[in-house]
Amino acid sequence: MKAAEVEIIKEQTNELPILLLDDVMSELDTTRQKLLFNSLSGIQTFITCTDGDLFRNLDFSDINFFNVIDGIVIEKK
Repeated sequence: MKAAEVEIIKEQTNELPILLLDDVMSELDTTRQKLLFNSLSGIQTFITCTDGDLFRNLDFSDINFFNVIDGIVIEKK
């Protein structure tokens, strides 16, 4: 559904939207996680999760990690 929404917005506005995905990684196995990330190429995406280690198995150099603790955002290196 989200991929279709991105395409519709792109067709109508000639711009890519920012994609927001909430806790999607915990619902997917490793194969589907990789498929999801491959489909997001070129799309600015914010993904929230409670387990950042789910992203550590993916080989992407352009991912930034941030922790939010007590309302303070800290970039994780």
